[in-house]
Amino acid sequence: MKDLNNLIKALEKIISELNASGKVKSAAFFTIRYDEIMENGDEFSIETIETLSTCRAMTQYANFSQKEEMLLDDVVDNAIAVKNKVP
Repeated sequence: MKDLNNLIKALEKIISELNASGKVKSAAFFTIRYDEIMENGDEFSIETIETLSTCRAMTQYANFSQKEEMLLDDVVDNAIAVKNKVP
């Protein structure tokens, strides 16, 4: 599934960026979801995708940089794309 692969790549980018900027708790949030998706592949939990598709407000309380906000937008947009493909 192309959309799921795009979401995985977006998660890898934001995890890397957040870890590099010392935002370990925020990185852990995404790492947990990333690990869940990697463990389950196409049998992912819809709750995981739902959580990723609605986490945009995180930028407000986690003091994200503009680059981190753009990476988060990519995660959310890709999660929505995956969610929209689920029957």
